[in-house]
Amino acid sequence: MKSQHPVDAARALHWHELQLPVGLKAAAIRTTVDGPELTQPRFDPGGLVLTFINHKGDLHVRPADAPQTEELPASPGLGLLTTAGRPLVYRSSGSILLSALVIYIPLEWTHIFLKDNAQFQKIEQLVAQDANIITCRLGRRQMSLFTAALGLLQDPAQHLLGIQNNILSLLEYFLCNRHRSVLGVNPISDIDNEDDLTLIREVESYISEYYCSDTFTVDSILKKTYTSYHRLNFLFKSIHGMTISEYIRNKRIEKSKEMIADNAKSISQIAYEIGYSSISNYILAFKKVYQITPGKYKKQIDNSMEQKVLSKI
Repeated sequence: MKSQHPVDAARALHWHELQLPVGLKAAAIRTTVDGPELTQPRFDPGGLVLTFINHKGDLHVRPADAPQTEELPASPGLGLLTTAGRPLVYRSSGSILLSALVIYIPLEWTHIFLKDNAQFQKIEQLVAQDANIITCRLGRRQMSLFTAALGLLQDPAQHLLGIQNNILSLLEYFLCNRHRSVLGVNPISDIDNEDDLTLIREVESYISEYYCSDTFTVDSILKKTYTSYHRLNFLFKSIHGMTISEYIRNKRIEKSKEMIADNAKSISQIAYEIGYSSISNYILAFKKVYQITPGKYKKQIDNSMEQKVLSKI
């Protein structure tokens, strides 16, 4: 199903398109993605496109004019805001069932309804700068709206206003959810739905169980949760003030500090047991967290114990 031209590919995919009374356009599809690149329909370049996707399996997305090296791992229930001149391309390493809802927001529409909205203006500037993709993860309620909006695949004329209401609710959620972090407001306020909190607790539990394994990687978390690295980093920075990699590193180094205090194993043994294959990498990580090498920290512990013993003599 691969095509030399994105418009041909979009037409071959049988996107169901709909003009909404409020002035927006929508397109939806349910199809099997199996390796070849599938492209969204094109709209007039003077506007924005908000896409919501749901799927099971491995899926990557990128703008049609970008190389594969710029692909973004796409988790289920992801929303993506792009400029209308850069339709998204979907690619999967295996066969998956993909549902997608595309909302075209014409430039004239934003001038009428969002002209004086400073929050939207900041988002608009950001998405235009370097052709960024702004993402947002849907919560459980929004996923229900997404499913209902896909009703345009069946009989759009019969449920036109209901579909429009669902699409407007999804648009409102995306803009309200994203503006806080975009504008630099306290990011913790972005974690405002149950699904995000459930995901972060699930990942924390998984890290606590496996972080000492030398085969444990961030990629293993992404595969387990079908979540993008960008999304997990956003959540961990919002809740813990650090990236997921820093969170894992700190867990390992904290554990090693306890093991050094136990004085039962050598520094190299400890490094290996907490998942470091290189002693030098472990030393650098320990120093970054505690501003001292593990060897010097062990000497401090030994000297402290020696002084306690001498004081009792």
